[in-house]
Amino acid sequence: MIKKNTINKYYLSCILCLASLIFLGQVKSTNTQVIDGKTYYIHTIEKGQSLYSISKLYNVSLDELYTLNPELKTGVKANQEIKILNNTIPNKTVAPTNTNNNALLTYQVDTSKYFTYKITKGETIYSITKKFNLTEAQLNAFNPNLGQGLKEGQLIAISERNKRKTGKEFTETKPTTTTQVSTIDTTKAKAITKPSKTNYNLALVLPFKLDQTLALDMANLAKTRTNFPVVSGYAIDFYLGFKNAVDSLTSKDFEINLNLYDEEEKDSLKHTQLLNDLKTKQIDFIFGPLYANGFKVISQKAKELSIPIITPIIQQNKMLYNNVYASKTNPSQFTLLESLADYCIDSLANNNAKVFLISAFQKDPKEAAYVNAFKKYYNEKQKLLGKSLKDTVIIVRGLEGVRAGYTPNAKNIVITLSNNQVFIADFTTQLAIFSDKKDVVLCGWQNTTTIDNIDQEYLNQLHFTFPHQYNINNVAAYNSLIEQYKTIQASYPSEFYFIGYDIANYYLKNLKEQGPNFVFNLNNLSAETNYMRFKFYRPDNSTGFDNRGVYIFKYNNYQLQKTGWK
Repeated sequence: MIKKNTINKYYLSCILCLASLIFLGQVKSTNTQVIDGKTYYIHTIEKGQSLYSISKLYNVSLDELYTLNPELKTGVKANQEIKILNNTIPNKTVAPTNTNNNALLTYQVDTSKYFTYKITKGETIYSITKKFNLTEAQLNAFNPNLGQGLKEGQLIAISERNKRKTGKEFTETKPTTTTQVSTIDTTKAKAITKPSKTNYNLALVLPFKLDQTLALDMANLAKTRTNFPVVSGYAIDFYLGFKNAVDSLTSKDFEINLNLYDEEEKDSLKHTQLLNDLKTKQIDFIFGPLYANGFKVISQKAKELSIPIITPIIQQNKMLYNNVYASKTNPSQFTLLESLADYCIDSLANNNAKVFLISAFQKDPKEAAYVNAFKKYYNEKQKLLGKSLKDTVIIVRGLEGVRAGYTPNAKNIVITLSNNQVFIADFTTQLAIFSDKKDVVLCGWQNTTTIDNIDQEYLNQLHFTFPHQYNINNVAAYNSLIEQYKTIQASYPSEFYFIGYDIANYYLKNLKEQGPNFVFNLNNLSAETNYMRFKFYRPDNSTGFDNRGVYIFKYNNYQLQKTGWK
């Protein structure tokens, strides 16, 4: 049997492939200087940028970087300027004598004839042509010196004055389109709708941690049977699943350009390259980051540029506030809690049922929040159903409270929302002993099923019931994808493989069939894939979409079963 997370040579090849794709997203400096007859790039190091990525960007060795820039041996600093030999330009020891070349070097834009634009940092000829709806040939005709490259602060011509109304110097125009672009007025923000295209640019932001993984000694890891770094492994799995879905949906009239970006949990500034690329590469959708810190920074910029952004793992709903372009696919813990309450009311609690809510650690703020939220939600739902106060939950500290309130000849439902594994293990064991031949059901979090000290017999006896955001019983539906993964990776995929596939499949299928404006209508696009349930909700028109698609599982006849509850 192939073990999950087993180290093998394919992880390294996958990492190297990802590295090459990510480095392609970086842009060479346009600032060049001739020193002693040789042409050098003057590169400004960005925050979080490694010397390895710079060496790959310019196709030079690390030794060459250190030789030309000996100060790098003492450390790398953000905004530090280094020089890199430009091997693509023949080195000359004498200045050019051709008068036409000299004319190009000294070319100045005639502001009386042309409207002009000042180049900002990071802009390229491609981004300028898209910004002003020009062809590259037109831009070159206006600016004969563009073959020398663009420089920050450079003034270029973008249109002849006699073809536009005269007036102030031109600063920026919006590209025209034959498709009408409309605006949806929302309470606190405006969602800009966009025309459908046949080609979309996606940014996928994941914690590949290339600086660490590329330095790994894979042979030594295999020899010592040490696992591949977990976080990087999850990122690779998510990417491979996502890419599988992209490939399955790609067609002649629907193409996806996937741009990969490495993320760092504690350093949101590492996303500088992505923030620059959002506009210059005309990114249409952003998937990620996985961490809240980076998501906050990037989603704000995405909002400014009207770019939909999807977070696949973050649970906090606060990430969605006042951003109509944001959506999250991972239900929050409180959504799981409310789904469990709904299931108790819909499927467990008959007229004679008693519901006990365990509050063992009242000083634990997280557990207290869960207990209070469950009780409030449960009581409000019961009130809507016309039930009286006797149908409410009973809060008790532990097993003694359950013993005291237990009612024979009735269903007794016990709910534990604690994350204290020692308490949960002891309480579950004692409850199972007490409930022998009694009608008792235990409900709680899924992690109860992973605690080593809990006998599976007890979970079966108590018909343990829990909510989960993924259809964990349906992995067999992906047998063909799993076999494909095992062929490439020689190991079994983690759940991130299925998550990546389903998220890409849901969003990109809707994009293909309905166009980019489907993101403002997610609440009407419920769907169920093999591993995930998409059931979006938002409280108002100024907030992003929260996925509330949850499954309910229970132990029955020594098997974990998915209930039919939706």
